[in-house]
Amino acid sequence: MIWQREEHCYEDSGRVLHVALPEGYAEHLEPYPVVVCLDAQWTFGTVCDVALNLGLARILPRVVVVGVGWTSTTARAVVHHRAASYTPTSAPIPPSVARNMADAPSFGGAPAFQSWLLDEALPELEARYRIDPAQRTLIGHSLSGLFGLYTLFTRPAAFNRWLLASPSSWWDNRHIFDLEQRNLAHGPALRGRVFLSVGGEEGQVGNIPMLANTESLHARLAQRRGADFDTTLAVLDGELHHSTIPAAVSRGLRWLYR
Repeated sequence: MIWQREEHCYEDSGRVLHVALPEGYAEHLEPYPVVVCLDAQWTFGTVCDVALNLGLARILPRVVVVGVGWTSTTARAVVHHRAASYTPTSAPIPPSVARNMADAPSFGGAPAFQSWLLDEALPELEARYRIDPAQRTLIGHSLSGLFGLYTLFTRPAAFNRWLLASPSSWWDNRHIFDLEQRNLAHGPALRGRVFLSVGGEEGQVGNIPMLANTESLHARLAQRRGADFDTTLAVLDGELHHSTIPAAVSRGLRWLYR
């Protein structure tokens, strides 16, 4: 399964979509599951590599991989884009968590980013490529994992598989926990499968108890298991916040597609 790679740029917003089509895509007429990975600058290659190897082992079906990123060429600019796009509210960020984000120009853009991704970008890709809209996986890490949780609790039908590694559930005094309770009381029911992970060395990230927060979030989701919803938590031994992505993607895709 060798990839054919294409790009689609949205110059007005500085966003870019990287698309990897699996070997044999041109010859087969069936629609393919899609794996959407946020933070494409540092996840797209990893997701393609893992999907290739799991596909060769027949653990994963052939999938289309979409990386959502930005046209910016510096890490600092990307960090600012993701700070603005993945946070559901405007709130101060603890300097000890991510010093590079302390001077980010804005926060709280998750609703607008979600609308663009779900109502514009993905429908456009599904019209252009043979993608099965009923077989969508979302991959997010840290702040993009927070965005995944925000989407899970506000538009749970958008994806049927969720791979959320070390999500920043601490954001804005754990706003996402309040959102989960509102969804439980009044929102649409959760469906599909949610793989949560956190590094075993993430007991404290700055002054944030990342491990405990993720365990608390999973405990809430586990209470909602049923015929149409399942979840699991993987604590990745020896992994730090910035080292979890490869292990989380491998473990997560195997569980989600088992």
